[in-house]
Amino acid sequence: MKQSKILKAISYILIPILIALLALSIFSIIMKENTNYNEEQYFATEMFASSYMEYLSEEIYDLIHDRNSYYSVQDGEIEIQYTSAERNYYNDIKDRYFLIMYKNKALTNVELTAQTNTIESIKAYIEQNQNSKKVNIIFGDIKSESKIIQDVGIRYLDTLNETYYTVSTDAEISDLTETQQIEYQTAQAKDFQIYSSYVEEFRENSQVAVMNRILEKISPFQKYSYFIIPVSTILIILILVYLVISIGYKKGVEGIALNDFDKIPLEIIIFVAIIIGCIPFIPLEGINEDYNGIISLISTGCLVIYVLCAITLDTTIKRIKSKTFLKSTIVGKILLWISKYIDKICRKIKSGWETITYSSDLKTKVIIYCIIMSSIAIFILLAFHDSGMAIILELALFGIVLYKIIKSIKNYSQIEKKLKEMYEGDNSNKLEEAEFGKEFKNSVKYLNDISNGFENAVQERMKSERMKAELITNVSHDIKTPLTSIINYVDLLKQENIGNEKAKEYIGILDNKSQRLKKLTEDLVEASKVSTGNISLNLEKINIVELMNQAIGEFEDKFKKRRLETLVECKQNEINIMADSRYMYRIVENLFSNIFKYALENSRVYIDIKIIGEKRDKKYPVPNVPSNQSVVIEIKNISKDKLNISAEELMQRFVRGDKSRTTEGSGLGISIAQNLTELQNGKFELKLDGDLFKVELVFNVI
Repeated sequence: MKQSKILKAISYILIPILIALLALSIFSIIMKENTNYNEEQYFATEMFASSYMEYLSEEIYDLIHDRNSYYSVQDGEIEIQYTSAERNYYNDIKDRYFLIMYKNKALTNVELTAQTNTIESIKAYIEQNQNSKKVNIIFGDIKSESKIIQDVGIRYLDTLNETYYTVSTDAEISDLTETQQIEYQTAQAKDFQIYSSYVEEFRENSQVAVMNRILEKISPFQKYSYFIIPVSTILIILILVYLVISIGYKKGVEGIALNDFDKIPLEIIIFVAIIIGCIPFIPLEGINEDYNGIISLISTGCLVIYVLCAITLDTTIKRIKSKTFLKSTIVGKILLWISKYIDKICRKIKSGWETITYSSDLKTKVIIYCIIMSSIAIFILLAFHDSGMAIILELALFGIVLYKIIKSIKNYSQIEKKLKEMYEGDNSNKLEEAEFGKEFKNSVKYLNDISNGFENAVQERMKSERMKAELITNVSHDIKTPLTSIINYVDLLKQENIGNEKAKEYIGILDNKSQRLKKLTEDLVEASKVSTGNISLNLEKINIVELMNQAIGEFEDKFKKRRLETLVECKQNEINIMADSRYMYRIVENLFSNIFKYALENSRVYIDIKIIGEKRDKKYPVPNVPSNQSVVIEIKNISKDKLNISAEELMQRFVRGDKSRTTEGSGLGISIAQNLTELQNGKFELKLDGDLFKVELVFNVI
């Protein structure tokens, strides 16, 4: 019975079914007791009226504190701020609009159009729907077609007191005290004009509508739930007990049967399982109101999690039963290593004690020195125990020993500092042997010799790199002269009236290859200059959003030839950075050229421009101080060829994703883009995920 594969398979299948039945039964009981979504009843309840007034209160708060508006227009002395119509705290209710006026400011969620750009036109828009219920609060007087809102609204208006502050701008902020800067004010219901309307109907795809459909589907469980819950619970416990007992046993195998999967560290399995388990839930962020899709994704995710839990539990139980749990986990291996290391230390201490008995010259000197100092200290105590001289002599002896110890520690610290400098690549400083005691002289000599060797190796490498760069530059220039002649003569041949079609074909090939060779030599020269930093940068304030849009526009025709659709995501119109506009455009041009050459036809190119980091405190703004923010430019596309290469290799010079090297690329574009980014104090990061090619550029925002 423990070895039956069929029984185990049935058990694994039954568990999710029983869990689903149990969950649905419990859910049906909870929803039956706590849910009332009848439209006619709901809109006549105090719960709805309270939520509606809270909704208006939140919008009043946003108007006072200038939040969530994305457009504004001026209507006489009143500034009208527009906010998203979808930004509702109870967004299940259909067609809810408002206009709130306070002093010389107004806030509305009516969409900005040519017909809704004044206070009167917005009022007319709110009033125009005959099926909607109106709620108007004019200077503290509430008028509503709903009696419950009328009653609840009066109570809310009595408690409406919004305290806020403004910052004085009559003098420099640095010259004012905190009390002078802040002026507190209180807004009450009598200070506002509020016009609003709503339709007593739930939206079709709202949470409420979906919940009603779910309740209809699970209604059969309500009738039998009190039977299903105990039966399912008992069966789940029995099946789990059976699986715990039977896991690991296999027909024809004695003892616990382990496979290669059971030898993988358990932490890695759990980590991978967590990542895979999260994948089905990732699309949830992009689903707003498709509740059927949400339920489908959650169901799929739960099934995936169950399978992963079953696999993890199976291998864990097998490892425990076979007594290999510690050996098959990283933590267990670390614990076993620590125990072995402690045992090794104990053996070392024992061996060290034995070695002291048969010590080398240095150890003998230390022991003799300690014996002599101890003997002198005992002699002083015995000889001068009746006078104060003993204390003076003991202090002098202690000073001598302390001086020797401090000197040894100082010498050791100098050696350690030298080792750290060597580790960090600094081999310029040398240790003076005369400053060290005899016991450290050999160590100092060896360190100086090693440091000299490292320094020579570094200089040789730098010299080699310079020679390579010079060789590339010189050869490129030498190639350029005859290449220019070839291109000119090819142009002359193209102008000749040659009747031989084969000859025309050959001339076309010569033209194509010569232009490609010209581009390669230019890229070689540029790559050499960029890699050695032999370029002059003119750093200035540039709008990176404008530069990106310009580059996208110039590459639009090329991308259309390859049927590449460009999708740009950017919430700001202006993001300024310090960079050289020429070389910044060169970076983008290289990346877009790379996409044009290697992207999969009839695919999409994603360009995301976003700001990360914290903004400056708006409460006490300080002029001319940059925010602690960075702009991230993320460019993604799908490669037409399989990328059997790492990101590190692809960023090296002359390396191309096209292994056959049949495309016109030189393999230098990404390397040039990376070096130019780093020269302008930016960060260049390339990531490959299967056939997904992603580049991230990060610059500081000014």
